[in-house]
Amino acid sequence: MARILAVDDQPYVTRIIAGWLTRAGHEVLRANDGVAALEILQAEPIDVLITDIDMPELDGLSLLSHRAAVERLCGVIVLTGRSDYQELAWSHRGHTVHLLPKPFSPSRLAELVEQLLPREAKRKEMAKEIETLAERGVKLLQEKAGQ
Repeated sequence: MARILAVDDQPYVTRIIAGWLTRAGHEVLRANDGVAALEILQAEPIDVLITDIDMPELDGLSLLSHRAAVERLCGVIVLTGRSDYQELAWSHRGHTVHLLPKPFSPSRLAELVEQLLPREAKRKEMAKEIETLAERGVKLLQEKAGQ
């Protein structure tokens, strides 16, 4: 299960995405603009960001420029209704940015999310291993201090 943030200035789009991905077992948070999305990204652990490009206030590309907010993400899916979307393919701060032209199918969206999840599972597994090693290190130090 991943924590996903869906961002689009059309509320019905985020509602539909949330419905599809919730049924697939994911937790989906929603935002209707880039400003609200940035606040969520700064406050909540999010695995995958799904964002529209063209939004008022703070567009999807500007949202991605906020390094601290996006550096913890496992991946990004950018939605676009633009016909020149192929020119927008890029890698952003080590994340592959998947482009999904509107209209899109639920199966294609789910497929892209699933492609990003193995990285998330590996990241969580590594975090657990680090925590276990840290606990062992603390115990060893305590044992040595008690000798």
